[in-house]
Amino acid sequence: MEFAGSLCALAGALLLGMVGAALGRRFLRLLRVGISCDTEHLLFGAAVGFVLLEAAFFGAQLSGHIPLAFCIILAAAATLAAADFTAVLRGIANIVARGWQDSAVSRWLASATCLVLLIEGLAAMAPLTGSDALHYHFAAPAQVLRGGFAPDFFVLHSFLTGQGHLLILLGLALRSEKFALALLYLGGMLAAAGAACLTRAAAPRRYAWLAALAFLLSPVVFWQISTAGAPDLWMAFFASVGVLAIAKVREAPTHGLAAVCGMCAGVTAGTKYTGCIVAASLLLAFLWESRSLRLAAIFVAASLGAGIWPYARNLLWTGDPVFPFALTWFPVAQVNHTALAALLADTGVAVRLSLWQILQFPFFAAVDQKHLGFWQFFGPLCLVFAPMFFFLVPRDALWRASLVVWITGALGIGAISGMLRFLVFLLPVATAASLAGAAELCARASRTTRWLAMAAVGITLALGFAGMLVYVRPALATGVGLVSRDKYLQEYCPDYATSQFINSRIEGLSAATGNSGGKTMVFVQHLYNLHVPFVDGDPNGSWAVDPERLRTAGEWQAFFHQNGIRWVVRSPEYPASLAASLNQLEAIGLLIPVARGEVLELSGMRILNQRRVLPIVILNVAQ
Repeated sequence: MEFAGSLCALAGALLLGMVGAALGRRFLRLLRVGISCDTEHLLFGAAVGFVLLEAAFFGAQLSGHIPLAFCIILAAAATLAAADFTAVLRGIANIVARGWQDSAVSRWLASATCLVLLIEGLAAMAPLTGSDALHYHFAAPAQVLRGGFAPDFFVLHSFLTGQGHLLILLGLALRSEKFALALLYLGGMLAAAGAACLTRAAAPRRYAWLAALAFLLSPVVFWQISTAGAPDLWMAFFASVGVLAIAKVREAPTHGLAAVCGMCAGVTAGTKYTGCIVAASLLLAFLWESRSLRLAAIFVAASLGAGIWPYARNLLWTGDPVFPFALTWFPVAQVNHTALAALLADTGVAVRLSLWQILQFPFFAAVDQKHLGFWQFFGPLCLVFAPMFFFLVPRDALWRASLVVWITGALGIGAISGMLRFLVFLLPVATAASLAGAAELCARASRTTRWLAMAAVGITLALGFAGMLVYVRPALATGVGLVSRDKYLQEYCPDYATSQFINSRIEGLSAATGNSGGKTMVFVQHLYNLHVPFVDGDPNGSWAVDPERLRTAGEWQAFFHQNGIRWVVRSPEYPASLAASLNQLEAIGLLIPVARGEVLELSGMRILNQRRVLPIVILNVAQ
């Protein structure tokens, strides 16, 4: 049953991908954007189609019935796309036919790519265990479905959610976590196709398959595509299509193509704040190629239409479009300095790298000592073959666009964020450029050099494939139904046992007292599996919980009353900045213990599978 559900979710995501491509194809025709290559037509169509769908989904949040609104949008999109759906199927058939008629090497590489995609797709169908996804990527959309479209100052990271999270919201609105995960997987698959298409424009087809494999077998990618539960790979896809589109601008400087370039940049910026860096690099490349302020104005207008919505939402809710990162220019009434400092540290904004460290970013050679992990590893191919791209690949429009987006985007991420994993947005472009450099090297160099180059690629792919199998093995076993959902979550999902304890005990206490109202204040990081009404009480992640304003019993009583908080969960201790005041509330009888228990919970990184016994106390807020 689990295996059938996984296949249905993946098939549904692929079907929506084809609907998006057909919808985008129709829109491309209206914009008079002519593309002869089947692969590029499908990728451009998918990019434009999903930009339109995400904009519509954002508007659907304003309705009082989000699931119904989403179903109406999907029905309307399918109706509009129906006339072009056959053309999309024909394009896919043409690509398969050409691949079948290609050389034996290309066919083997294509088969290997399909095998890797199948493994990663089934692994992606395992229940959600990614830390950030449990904290806000999935938890924030789930809260929107429960409470409507409104600011949630208890989950500060919810203000960082953007266009890509609307695909998660779609899956959850349709009551399918698997479908939401499949849509994120679809973004990774399209990003791999983008890397292959970029490479194919500058190198033989076998190198395109190598680029797709190198991308998919990078540890940071098979982590993102399988268990991370984040929309980052959609940004990588839009960035790669943006580069493809910009490379055509000088030959076809049309309004329609400028709009497509702008839409790719805008939706990248609209997915995450760090996407603004990639969008700026796309704009710079577009200006270089178009040399036209008129086309640049169309680019900017299209980008705003595609990605301004999360920033407009934040501006409406807080007065700061990039809340809370621009409080100097957009001051708010109250600043939670504890939460702000924690967020700046978590996103890397507070980290200041040296010039030498920043210069390592374009070559994916930097190491993040504070967040060290195998999942950050990009592989050595960009470092090895980047010089070949710079000096050997013909300097055409694609070379210039790739160079500008890759180098300026990586330098910008290094300077502003300092988080190495955000380079994944640029990995398809960098991988394509590096493999194009390898192709030129093999075409010009001696036989020995060619063998050395191919050996480097082969060893990297073999190690990546082995690493992928080791990493996704538990998720793959669950995705195909060999391990039950509950057992997998108990073994690999952080705070799962704690969440289950809270859910069952709060529901029982509410039933026993005959009062199901009231929220529960928790101090756990991973919120997605909480099904009772809750607020996050951790000052490091909650803008509403400010230790400087919650010191006395009176301040706490007013806080509990204003937010409808009836229960408080201590597991095992209160946060250090709140411990003194909350322990005082227990001492004077304003917090009354009503349930106790112990759970066996994960400790540290999931891959280490270390456990600890965690005591939990549920307290009732005295009325």
